[in-house]
Amino acid sequence: MKAYGRVFRGRRYTRRAAVAVQVAVMSTLILGFGALAVDVGAIYTVQTELQAAADSAALAAAGALMGEGGLNPDTAARAAAANYAARNRVRNASPLLAASDVEFGRAVLDPTTNRFTFEPSATAFDAVRVTVRRTADSPNGAVPLWFANIFGIRETELRARAAAVLLPRDIALVIDLSGSMDYDSQLRFYNRSDGGFSNLRDIWAALDGPVPSRPYMPGSELETEYADDLGPTYGWMTYWGDPLLPGSYTAAADPGLWYIRKSQNTNVTQINTLLVAAGYNAAERAALVSGSLDSTTTHWRNRCGVLLGLATWNSGKAGGRPGGNGDNKLDDFEVVWVPLPPYRVGWHWRHYIDYVQAGTSHSAFRYRYGLKTYTDFLLDAQRSFNQTNILWATPEEPLQAVKDAVQTLVTTIDELDSLDHLSLEVFATGSKHELDLTDNLQAVADLLYQRQAAHYDATTNIGGGLARAINELTSARARPAARKVILLMSDGVPNVDESGTYVGDGAPGAIGYALAKAQAAADLGMRIYTVSVGVQADRPLMQEIATIGGGQEFFAGGSPEEYTAQLAMIFRTLGGRRPVALIE
Repeated sequence: MKAYGRVFRGRRYTRRAAVAVQVAVMSTLILGFGALAVDVGAIYTVQTELQAAADSAALAAAGALMGEGGLNPDTAARAAAANYAARNRVRNASPLLAASDVEFGRAVLDPTTNRFTFEPSATAFDAVRVTVRRTADSPNGAVPLWFANIFGIRETELRARAAAVLLPRDIALVIDLSGSMDYDSQLRFYNRSDGGFSNLRDIWAALDGPVPSRPYMPGSELETEYADDLGPTYGWMTYWGDPLLPGSYTAAADPGLWYIRKSQNTNVTQINTLLVAAGYNAAERAALVSGSLDSTTTHWRNRCGVLLGLATWNSGKAGGRPGGNGDNKLDDFEVVWVPLPPYRVGWHWRHYIDYVQAGTSHSAFRYRYGLKTYTDFLLDAQRSFNQTNILWATPEEPLQAVKDAVQTLVTTIDELDSLDHLSLEVFATGSKHELDLTDNLQAVADLLYQRQAAHYDATTNIGGGLARAINELTSARARPAARKVILLMSDGVPNVDESGTYVGDGAPGAIGYALAKAQAAADLGMRIYTVSVGVQADRPLMQEIATIGGGQEFFAGGSPEEYTAQLAMIFRTLGGRRPVALIE
């Protein structure tokens, strides 16, 4: 038993020694695998950090292709890539980029997948590919390893790549063509206090050309591009008169306006001189300046027309012009009107006489006839294309400023050499799709330049304009890979409901229709930007529409000089505000 015990204890000692050896060997392996796991985990972490840095750098660089801070696009993109890469931390250090880590190219759409791929290009680029590296030849060097040294591996090289593109946009321009889009040119604002000027004289001068410059620069009639333009004349209305300068202009003292009041005698020296020169004898002149028979509307209109040189009177009086019945009443058959202007559609000189008699635009100009009130008559009472088909070629404000702003938008997009497409939608009482989505952006600006305030009708149907935009952006012409954007411009408040009925400014039905269409657009993923022009704009509504559409409301106010500059800046901003997306 004693010997047996010694044998047993010897075997136990032998087993203990064997386990110790095994533990020693396995501990080395376990430690190695543990070290490897730590380094592999670190590698995955660094790779994730590199990819995050590459993604943010590529997105920032693509966004900077629009040229930030006056820099060239490639310079701005490189600076943005370096800046945003450095904002990330890779292995507790800010990654630095080499020049070769930023590549420029074009995003090429694969029509089968509707996805973009990056194609390097040294010119006309709209995409950037950024590589963030931790390699031996990179500014930050390779990634050091901790425990892999036991296997003779001291470092590893890692890199991540990302490409981003300035996404093309399908943009529906929704432009207000209601009647108020020429208010700033009318006599209703002749004595404005915001530092601006009524440009009524420029409208008059442009009636016989030339069309306004692009851009037209509003200002005092003494200094605009039409300052030396003599303008057209009508009958004996040949002199413009005093300039419309706020604070110093008085209608009653303007030699360019003649006071001819219904049912009162007319006592204007220049008119009497012109009647003598035209060959009217004393009896005819006495009848013409007398207001005693003006209770008869036909006589009043005819008398006023002759006093303005817009008609001649064949009185039949002894020693006078033959053809009439010889009494003092001007009957229609005795009066011959001078030809109407070639741009006139559907109105007569009599309508101008009635307009001024009523003092419709401004009471200070009631019964005051001349080139100022004639031009105001066109803008206020005969402003549609079906009434006066030349006003589109004059600088109606604020519409002219909007036209020039759209031209700025087109120029900005063209300079970016983007793949954006534009359509043109307009609204007033109704709404109209004017131009399909097209890459011929200048065609959009050119067509808008051929539209005038109240071109089709006069009230404000914002909901209808948004509906037109939705239709176009969901049509077969819209590109699946393009972001959908609505750019809405209005200077007024909605007053037309879904049925197309005028319901009054700011009526719930009109507002509800506009908001419903904004929500419909947003539900389809369309972004809406709104531009409010002038003090009469319903800014809270425009802001709400932009909020629904995930966009932003812009406002241009003040005088025509001020909002012209503001609109140019706004549309330049919108032209460059292109979405970016990662494509690899």
